[in-house]
Amino acid sequence: MARKSRKHKYKEELKSPFPVAVGYIRLSVANKEKASSIENQKFIIECWGEQQQIPISHYYIDNGFSGKFSDRPAFQEMIQDILSGDINCVVVKDLSRLGRNYISTGYYIEVFFPSNGIRFVSVNDQFDTIDGIINQEHTCSSRIRVPITNAFNEQVSIEIKKKMEATLDMKAQHGIFIGPRAPFGYQKAEDNHDQLIPDPKAAIIIRKIFELAANGIGMTAIVRYLNEKEIPTPIQYARLNGLSGNYDNGNGNWNSRSVKYILTNRTYTGMLVQGKEKRVVSATHEALVDTNTFDAIQKSFQEKAFNIAKHGQSTENILKGKVICGCCGGKMQRKRGTNHADWYFFTCITKNRLGADKCTGMYVREEDVLRAIYYQLKLCVKEHFISDSQYKQEIMRLNNEIDHSESQYQEIFRNAVHHYEMFVDGKISKDEFRAVQDVANEKKAIRDNIITSKMAYEKQYQVFRKLLKASYKEIALDEIMDCIDKITICPNKNITVKWAIEFQTIVK
Repeated sequence: MARKSRKHKYKEELKSPFPVAVGYIRLSVANKEKASSIENQKFIIECWGEQQQIPISHYYIDNGFSGKFSDRPAFQEMIQDILSGDINCVVVKDLSRLGRNYISTGYYIEVFFPSNGIRFVSVNDQFDTIDGIINQEHTCSSRIRVPITNAFNEQVSIEIKKKMEATLDMKAQHGIFIGPRAPFGYQKAEDNHDQLIPDPKAAIIIRKIFELAANGIGMTAIVRYLNEKEIPTPIQYARLNGLSGNYDNGNGNWNSRSVKYILTNRTYTGMLVQGKEKRVVSATHEALVDTNTFDAIQKSFQEKAFNIAKHGQSTENILKGKVICGCCGGKMQRKRGTNHADWYFFTCITKNRLGADKCTGMYVREEDVLRAIYYQLKLCVKEHFISDSQYKQEIMRLNNEIDHSESQYQEIFRNAVHHYEMFVDGKISKDEFRAVQDVANEKKAIRDNIITSKMAYEKQYQVFRKLLKASYKEIALDEIMDCIDKITICPNKNITVKWAIEFQTIVK
């Protein structure tokens, strides 16, 4: 009996009386035209469904997403449902709704949808894969028209972007606020969203921060003041006032970075500096700090930076994020010795920012931390000591395992290629091909894991070999940082090191 091609089989499936059709709708931020609205797109798709007597079971809607990229949430959800076999027909208003990237849009229409048994319909383009890519009689015209349409849509996207950038730049030149959100301390005027006006509550906080800085209060002290007073951070304040979306909320506390950002932002002097070209326009809105005070604060920052440069730059903090306070569990901050002395110490950030009532605070010299690391590491080296011949035997064993797993992987990979050809010819099902593909991926993972273990073993060997005879000052810190998970400074002054790796028996 003659074998039916996958294409003919797909066409028969599409003629099933119960197709599962869905509509995909996309509206970009820039597109505010009524003709492209979500409601209008739905109406066009619904009309097609009524004409074809095919109900639209569900809509996937990406509101405010560019068509240049395919990592849109609703689009990716639809792709996953297709892969799960829950859909066999996708309908859009026009090809530009599916995407504006010529290559990726072409891939979904020409490769992904057909290979997954999906009928694709673009209503306004009068394009339907049941009469296009699937039906050979009309294939020629469709293959010419669709790529041209996709290329045109991509060019339209580029032109829209250029027009938006030109419009925003013109607004910036005229001192019109173009940001999506008002800076902390301001809000957009109700009658004109391009105009900044002081936020009655947040402006008080901004003025207080500048007042403290103008009186010579350091940033660490300002941060502590804000946290002790439980003053909401900019993102917390925005959330309290209705902000929604995927924004980083941080840990809920003020820090030096957020305070310095405010103290160096000229927006608070009534000036706007905006756009790629950094258009500067003065007196565009009410100032929250006078220019003289702002300039004096900037001068103090510059003098501090000059003093650091004059006395030498700080060495790299290679232990950053790894030194932990044993009292509160927070990270410890590295600081230079008094009067720019050539030594460093770690102190608890929680105490610095929130006060002694939140943490009594740990203090330790960097030199003591380094000594503890190398002392505890040498103990591990001695504990896991074996001979050089035993090390070579272990490497030989790992090499044999790698060769064996590589041979198994190559054999199953060749088998997977053969099964793929059978799948393309319609001789086996997609599930049968995927089963062979899963085995190949599993064999590859086994091989890669052995290779990774061997590399880690060899790297550990090189480090340990040096450590057996070297003092801690003779070992490069970056060679052992990957081995460390965290270093805890205990209240009793003990220093404990938690290793990020499981030590293997190693050699001299």
